[in-house]
Amino acid sequence: MQEGSLSLTPSFRIFYLRLLGFCFLYFSSVAGTQAECPVQLSQQRVVVRYNGSVAVNCNTSITHKGMGWEASEGGVPMTRDKMITWTVSHLTEWDIEPFCYINHEEQCQVQLLVTIYKTPDSVSISIVDHSGPMIAGQLYELQCDVHDVAPVQYLTVKWYKGQTLLNQNTFTEDIKNPVNKTVTLLIRPDRADDGAQYSCAAELELGAEGPQPPPNKTSESLSFTVYFKPIIDENKLPSIVPVFRGYPEVLVCEAEGNPKPTISWILGTNVIVYNETLTISESTPEHVYCIADNSAGRTTRQVNVSIQDISISTVSHTGPMIAGEWYELQCFIQNVVFKIVDVRWYKLNQINVTETIKTPANLTYKVRIRPDRADDGAQFWCEAKLEAKGPQRYSTMSSDHLSITVHFKPIIDENKLPSIVPVFRGNPEVLVCEAEGNPKPTISWILGTNVIVYNETLTISESTPEHVYCVANNSAGRTTRQVNVSIQVKPIINENKLPSIVPVFRGYPEVLVCEAEGNPKPTISWILGTNVIVYNETLTISESTPEHVYCVANNSAGRTTRQVNVVLKEDYLPLIAGLIAVTVVFISVIFIFIYSIYYKTAKMGRYSLKDAKPSAQNENIAQNGKHSPIPMKKLSQSDILA
Repeated sequence: MQEGSLSLTPSFRIFYLRLLGFCFLYFSSVAGTQAECPVQLSQQRVVVRYNGSVAVNCNTSITHKGMGWEASEGGVPMTRDKMITWTVSHLTEWDIEPFCYINHEEQCQVQLLVTIYKTPDSVSISIVDHSGPMIAGQLYELQCDVHDVAPVQYLTVKWYKGQTLLNQNTFTEDIKNPVNKTVTLLIRPDRADDGAQYSCAAELELGAEGPQPPPNKTSESLSFTVYFKPIIDENKLPSIVPVFRGYPEVLVCEAEGNPKPTISWILGTNVIVYNETLTISESTPEHVYCIADNSAGRTTRQVNVSIQDISISTVSHTGPMIAGEWYELQCFIQNVVFKIVDVRWYKLNQINVTETIKTPANLTYKVRIRPDRADDGAQFWCEAKLEAKGPQRYSTMSSDHLSITVHFKPIIDENKLPSIVPVFRGNPEVLVCEAEGNPKPTISWILGTNVIVYNETLTISESTPEHVYCVANNSAGRTTRQVNVSIQVKPIINENKLPSIVPVFRGYPEVLVCEAEGNPKPTISWILGTNVIVYNETLTISESTPEHVYCVANNSAGRTTRQVNVVLKEDYLPLIAGLIAVTVVFISVIFIFIYSIYYKTAKMGRYSLKDAKPSAQNENIAQNGKHSPIPMKKLSQSDILA
């Protein structure tokens, strides 16, 4: 494309550019992978309100032959500049697809994604095919109409009840022009929806490039009336009402509903009373009915009238009870003639189970008990105190006594079966395992892995395993007690570490060590003389220690004594060492003396000059290297010493 190109109509120009782009992509795919187009857009995507303005820069950093914008609105002719701007002051073309192109080694282009949006002209909510009040529990359809909105693929319709989001609808159509949309919502109103405010909102969620928060248009609120079936207040109208002779009771039947219900009572077959209250007495039928009625429906509540009769019974768990588990006792009072002042529970003439009850509203009184082994055979009963009219102000009625059986887990008598039992070699022991329980427990013993002895007694010896177990079992549970069999072994003193004779040198104490094996572990003591006892495994002895000492190892299996003879030795080592030193010195002196004499005699010589006459020719003893003619006599050692 060049600057001197012919001017084309917008529609033809778009067609031409699309054809050119298609051909370009085709030839690029044939020739190979094309390098990235060397232009950058200031925005990859723009979101513009319909008839709004837009401006996007296209720039490059390379030298080129020309670049420009192709668009049905705001196109920019080819230029040698390195940055050009596509600008439209009033964008109204819904399907516009502008792109920036550049002529470098070959022509390439980058398309700008443009989204044009328009908020709806109106949003409205209505009920489909219905007018007037709704009936609770029935299905109805709400309709939301959104007029003239674009693009619909970004539209979300949200349904609200007050401020609570109920549901939302989205659309997938790729339609850029404004359209109308209608969505519906099924609801099943209840009594809480009477007067509730419903609405719908159209929201365009255009992404990060769009306006924030997203454009939103909400319908006016739709409020409707909900008719619902009457609901009788059961707190004010109990299902069972006691009636005491001479004391009429007033029943109150209140009901909530829309429209406001009418209240009536049915007594017997044909008697109907139109009122919210009903006075009942001993002549009232056993069953009466409150009827609450409106256009949405009818509700009936039965009231059982309890009149005149009284009976007290205790209802509890059938069969034996298990100690430590919870059970419930029930005192049922029906048709009381007089007003109940209080109800009490007794166990063995002790009020110990529950508080006093001072309201006559209930007919059934319950208490929870947790029996233990002491409750086996105990008797429970309940007592009702009634307020009478007459000279005797109160009267009392009691139930029969209920005796209970309590089963409890076996309890092994630990006093008769200690946890540790000593056994002496050759002397078997008899273990006795007794257990209390209900029902009576069975006793067995477990020895090792697979040995089980069914008996209350067990004879053990040194061959019995280290651990045996007494097992007491009944239907309430199982109790196990471990017995540790301790084989008693008399102490054995280690004679290697404690010889029978120990020499002691004067001034040099010795430490004796007495170690002994046995079960249980022996205690060690030493006996020195008549009354001296030292409790320790070691004993330091010296020249003052008695001649005989005794190590005593003692445990429950016996006592072992080892005698040690203490032999006092004189220490001659210093005397011997002194004598050896003197001898060595003496010999050394003699040797040095002899050696010195020998040295003088052998090296220097000693001669006698008696009767020697010197030569007249020369006074020297030697002449011209020859021996002197003067006779010389060699002196012996004896001569020298003389």
